[in-house]
Amino acid sequence: MEELPRRERERLQHRQEMLEAAERLFSQKGYHGTTMQEIADEAEFSVGALYNMFDSKDDLFTQLIEIRADEYFQTASEKIDAAAGPVEKVRTAIATKLAFFREHEAFFRIFSEFGTDECPKPPLTALKAHFVEKYLEYEQKLRGIFQEGVRQGIFADRDPALMASCLEGVGNALLARWVHLGLQEPWETQSEEIENIFLHGVLVRNNGQ
Repeated sequence: MEELPRRERERLQHRQEMLEAAERLFSQKGYHGTTMQEIADEAEFSVGALYNMFDSKDDLFTQLIEIRADEYFQTASEKIDAAAGPVEKVRTAIATKLAFFREHEAFFRIFSEFGTDECPKPPLTALKAHFVEKYLEYEQKLRGIFQEGVRQGIFADRDPALMASCLEGVGNALLARWVHLGLQEPWETQSEEIENIFLHGVLVRNNGQ
């Protein structure tokens, strides 16, 4: 692949630094509590330079969410595709989700407010549409894992869509526990526990229930 010209590389690097600064401030102060001046100061650029990259705070917020969401879904999809067999793919989906959001905790704080009054209103519809499109693609991949597992006799004959939703729900609940309650147990251990509970259930076998 041909290397980008130096000026373009610098422009992309500056844009990345601005996005990271915005991510930190949005996660700490909320969308409405953060100004473009504060983002510029955090990134060590002028406000004019910031507006050369982004049309508005709404535009910056929208691009930040889109970039991180796309990064997550691409990373998760690639890792799942590389895993062998339905069970290993489920394990990979759990571990990848927790590891990604552990690494990008600031983004999850912002994302957890997505669709609430803390979010900007003007770009919200388009932003949601973009996210929903990417999420549905990912959910279809999870559904396919369970469909294949049922077909092979590995998973119980249950609704694959419901199993995919349950898998996502468990992970989201633990992430919320980390971020909002400050209970941050080692994610590797938690990943294994979720895997065991999800794949093997909570009832002791032959307990008469």
